[in-house]
Amino acid sequence: MDYDIVETPYSVTLYGFRGKMDGQSIPVVGKRLMDAMWAELKSNGIHSKGLNHWVYLPNSEMFVGVELNDGVEIADNVAVEATSLEKYEVKLARYLHSVHRGNYGALPGIWSSLLSRLKEISETLSPPSLEVYGHWNPDPNKAETTILIGLAAKE
Repeated sequence: MDYDIVETPYSVTLYGFRGKMDGQSIPVVGKRLMDAMWAELKSNGIHSKGLNHWVYLPNSEMFVGVELNDGVEIADNVAVEATSLEKYEVKLARYLHSVHRGNYGALPGIWSSLLSRLKEISETLSPPSLEVYGHWNPDPNKAETTILIGLAAKE
């Protein structure tokens, strides 16, 4: 599994929904939040960049959101203001960056490998971490998922 440790800050502003895991699996909670988010965007005619971001937060929480199209700000867009979408800003000072190309079903193993590698090189996690899903492809083996794992500052 290829990865890079990135020292350049990363930030993205997302709009979507937050939820607790409450003993449910990540795919179950993530899909529920994602479906609710897309329904809210579509019913209000809000345009996004179309990439799902699944953000893993402390305390068994996750946030699923999308970036809005350039120029669409919540304060300037009546449709967005009228929704129940939450604004969430992801900020990572340091992070592991990896891209998985292939079936989403392989992601738990990819995460396990990346987390083991981070332990081997004495890196400390610093939430949040996230997955950014590429545009949909009918061939699951051509799916693309970017993984960003937040890391603590180096002394």
